[in-house]
Amino acid sequence: MNQKYIFIDIDGTLFDHSTESIPESALIALNKAHKKGHKIYLSTGRANTEIDYEYSALPISGMILSCGAQVIVDNKIIYLANYPRNELTQLMEYMLKNDIGFALDGYKKSYFSDEAFHIFSSLILQNENQNSELARAKMAQKRMYHLDQFQEKDLEQILKISLFSSNWERCQDLMDHIPDSLQGFIYKNKNYGLVNGEISMKGINKATGIDKIIAYENASLSDTIAIGDSLNDIEMLKHAKIGISMGNGVQELKERADFVTKDIGDDGLAYALQYFHLI
Repeated sequence: MNQKYIFIDIDGTLFDHSTESIPESALIALNKAHKKGHKIYLSTGRANTEIDYEYSALPISGMILSCGAQVIVDNKIIYLANYPRNELTQLMEYMLKNDIGFALDGYKKSYFSDEAFHIFSSLILQNENQNSELARAKMAQKRMYHLDQFQEKDLEQILKISLFSSNWERCQDLMDHIPDSLQGFIYKNKNYGLVNGEISMKGINKATGIDKIIAYENASLSDTIAIGDSLNDIEMLKHAKIGISMGNGVQELKERADFVTKDIGDDGLAYALQYFHLI
């Protein structure tokens, strides 16, 4: 088999939030695919600051981060698209005024509003009653900071806005106020009882990242395979030669996929790689 370029989403595809872990079957499958000579890339909405050691230690050749706004191959940044400054400041003002929890995803540092900071620090500490100074210290270790530490110079390194809010109606109103140069979506996260979403630059998505990597590797789009579960994976699955939706994926993605594998908790990632003879 020709060398394939496999692009894999993280949350809901590689990382199972119901167990807070990567399935053992997925780890074994990725290592088998790597040993067979295939190249593996993470393709995620997460910012660089949210990539823990467990992911960077995987047998990967690179990463598409912040929904295509940052692309890394062999630890080298090959593409970076900064958020438009005026649109960013306008959205920040609107979200703060309307108490919408959000994070500014940067490639150097990320910044969180009150609600979003509380959510993330609680997850890190696994105890909402632990003191705020400890929370700040642990977040800082991950280059994740409270918005009160945000400075004007940081506007230049923001790549995407992520939403973490408890108010669906306000987030819907926010979607109606997005400038034409941007795109966004929201959904209800069943795992945490929150409204999650993203606001990114129009025309930049995970498919953009695939193109950057394929050009850099001097490879062919006909050798690409993409696997995901969420709305921000739609462009990626449509663009790759083979697009695979997880069984736990959203319906909109399944309808556009070439193949629907099993759920993440039922070894879906490993099943997909085996089905297409990649392992």
